[in-house]
Amino acid sequence: LPALHLWSGWSLLRSMAPVASNMSLLKRVPLKWWGIVGYLCLLVLSATFPFFQSVERYSKDYPSLVPAYDFKNDKVAPTGEKIFVHANLYGFNPEGGSGGKPVVVYLHRLPWTKQGSEFCKELAKSGKVAVVEPFMPGFATSPGDVPSHSMEANAHVVAALLEQYGIHQYHVIAHGLSSVAALELVSAYDTRIQSVTFLSAPGVQEFELLGNPLVNKIVYGFHGAFFWGVSRLTPNFGLVDLLPWDRDYAKTIFDTDLTDSNKILHGMRHPLLLVHGDSDWLTPLDSAIYTSKILPHSELVVLSGGRDVVFQQKKKVADKVIQFVSTPNAVAIGHSQNPPIPRAQGYHYWILLIIIILCTFVAEDPTCLASGLMVAVGILDFWSVTVACFIGIFIGDVFLYSIGRYFGRPALRKAPLKWFIKEHKVNQWSGWFSTPKGMLVVVSSRFVPASRVPTFITAGIMKLNFANLGLLLMVAALIWTPPLIWIGYQFGESGMQVLHKFKSNALWVIIGFLVALHFITHWIVPTLTWRGRRQIIMKVRNYLQPSLWPSWLLFLPVRIGVIFLSLRHRSLTAFASANPSFGRIGGFMGDAKSLLLRPFQRDSRCVPFVGLAMEDASEVRMQEAKAFAACHGYPLVLKPEVSCNGAGLRYVRNSEQLTRWLSVMKEDMILQKFIPGLEFEVVWSRSPGKDNGHIMALVHKQEVVVTGDGEQTLEELIWLDDFAVSRAELYLQGHDRELTRVVPAGQKVILNLSGSYGHGVRCQHRPELITPEFSAAITAFAKRFPALHYARLDVRVTQESHLKTGQFVITEVDGCCSVSSLLRDGSLLFRRSYRAIWEQLGVCIEAGAHNLKQKVRPVPIDELLARWSQAQGRTDEFAITED
Repeated sequence: LPALHLWSGWSLLRSMAPVASNMSLLKRVPLKWWGIVGYLCLLVLSATFPFFQSVERYSKDYPSLVPAYDFKNDKVAPTGEKIFVHANLYGFNPEGGSGGKPVVVYLHRLPWTKQGSEFCKELAKSGKVAVVEPFMPGFATSPGDVPSHSMEANAHVVAALLEQYGIHQYHVIAHGLSSVAALELVSAYDTRIQSVTFLSAPGVQEFELLGNPLVNKIVYGFHGAFFWGVSRLTPNFGLVDLLPWDRDYAKTIFDTDLTDSNKILHGMRHPLLLVHGDSDWLTPLDSAIYTSKILPHSELVVLSGGRDVVFQQKKKVADKVIQFVSTPNAVAIGHSQNPPIPRAQGYHYWILLIIIILCTFVAEDPTCLASGLMVAVGILDFWSVTVACFIGIFIGDVFLYSIGRYFGRPALRKAPLKWFIKEHKVNQWSGWFSTPKGMLVVVSSRFVPASRVPTFITAGIMKLNFANLGLLLMVAALIWTPPLIWIGYQFGESGMQVLHKFKSNALWVIIGFLVALHFITHWIVPTLTWRGRRQIIMKVRNYLQPSLWPSWLLFLPVRIGVIFLSLRHRSLTAFASANPSFGRIGGFMGDAKSLLLRPFQRDSRCVPFVGLAMEDASEVRMQEAKAFAACHGYPLVLKPEVSCNGAGLRYVRNSEQLTRWLSVMKEDMILQKFIPGLEFEVVWSRSPGKDNGHIMALVHKQEVVVTGDGEQTLEELIWLDDFAVSRAELYLQGHDRELTRVVPAGQKVILNLSGSYGHGVRCQHRPELITPEFSAAITAFAKRFPALHYARLDVRVTQESHLKTGQFVITEVDGCCSVSSLLRDGSLLFRRSYRAIWEQLGVCIEAGAHNLKQKVRPVPIDELLARWSQAQGRTDEFAITED
């Protein structure tokens, strides 16, 4: 769609029309489409020419070609392909030998930094060791296009690289998460490893982030999605790949699995040196202490410092490592231990609690369940995570309340709130708050998924008493939070044991979990209430009944059919030539309504109207409108010249409203007399060269009415009505300000706001009302424009008998490709409706093709697309009344 808009604008610039006309058409394309098209063009250029990547991957040294590996189903296997890997060598002689010195392999931490290279130089400076600094796939200058970024696969890549160098015995230094690669080397290449050194490494799974593999995968999944979005959805030309935190970094931490680390450590008999900072905020000192307890033969060195202690005290650490690898170490023969997991303390304790609080801002209930898993593992105690979840939830609720209180409704019309919160929902909630039980409505939303954000923002807009509201929110959070955490604690560990079997498909497990959570919250939980069960009925009907499908899906075959049939006649705009000189584009969507009515305005059956153009002075427009109102009286109908599905329609009931609407008008409008009565939609056609036409379809646009009983509110009446429930969300949105009103007994409320399907009318095929008199009257009306061959007319009558006798008023005329609303009639067979629609399209396009053969000037596709985009780009969907 944006590409079509771009083509439209570009074609306009080089069309044969005058420049002024071109600029006028360009202005008709909504600015947002130009912005979208421009952004998409930048994205394409960025993906095609990521020249900053070449800066990142540039290296003076030649890379080595080594086998690529994949990590699936807990196994690492070669893929049969080759990848390039870079490495730095320090302390080797010109022939490539180490000169009898111990060979040390340094594995970078995540994200990798140049400080690691400085540490390697510090090691080699002593002249006692030779150092290999491999850049694993995605690190520094090594390309990241590999099947798996996991540390397990990276370990085999490093082993293959060392094999090419002819190095068969070496000591491994693993920094941070690369300890997983070191343990994989120990497991797969036991005889090659002489010793292992862990620098600020987590060791086992329980000390990696939140301590649970599935929970970590969920966090890393969002983490990876963010970096993927920054890389792929922004025109950065590869610039983000220059950052340490890029896609390769995100893929590595997501693909890496620590669940087998404990098992490998228990079987490890190699000398092990552990170097750790006493105030490391990310990987606590407890991880190194726990690893040293598993392997009593290991040596633990604790330094004063945090996460970067190795780089801050690189000389001291380098001397210790050199001493460790230079001293012959016997293979340990003692048995490993299985100590209990210590609870988080110090920095680690507070960091975990802060992470929990932050996670509640994104997803409250899943965070509570995940916190229960942490309690089950033993990292945190039950009451600590309960307090953290409670604080996070309460802060989030107060923040939402503050947005509504201090920014009000205007905030809902701006990004990002407008993406998640619809203003009609806020109107609906505000109606509930006006009742005596308004406060309880706020509290109850704590237990209703997907209702909290609009509820709390609405509470702020309504300026509910903060002290009372805050107390109730605290009580609700205390009731809701502990049970969720208890469920995670009680059943989480057993669930993790089951999920452990499927850890190789962690991404699908996460997706399945989110889908299941969505299904439970949106399909199972709502069944606990009467309103929720009615919502389920609405959802099921909207999925299973084609007539209720969204327009883009329902009419997709129709649009494809227009293109297909037009191509058969070798012209994409053949359909627009069905009505030569009718409007500007044959009456296609986007043509001005007054231009289409003007040929018929002398006919008494045409609705009285007046066009109000922006090119006229505001005083002239106001004078014409008031003169029209004085002649025809109120109410009047005010709608944009270019719109569809009733968008932008206004009912004007007095002079004050007329003055107000005209004073803020920003586009050409048409003012019509309001014609009461029944509304019908007529599709009429006539073959070129023929005098008479015929009616192809007649659809009755029935009003949807509910009747009050003096007890039920309007919202309850909508949910109770067997037809209205199918489109309840639409009716609730249209009447959001009066949903809590109790409708008096016998009073009828019309739910549809106008005669458009987009405003809620019920469409019903009524072929039995087509009489010779009615058909002749429609044909006589249409023949007032001799070149008219296809049209859709909106007809108003006071009663059905008048329709049969040809007594009607035409309120709107549309031209080519304006098919009938048969697809919206749920009582018709779907294939029958489509067959009728295709017949209408065929007649329209055949007429257009015939006219093109008669040398009728074709409608330029650029003008067609410009006007169509203007009609489709509207966001003011609903009619507004001010009763």
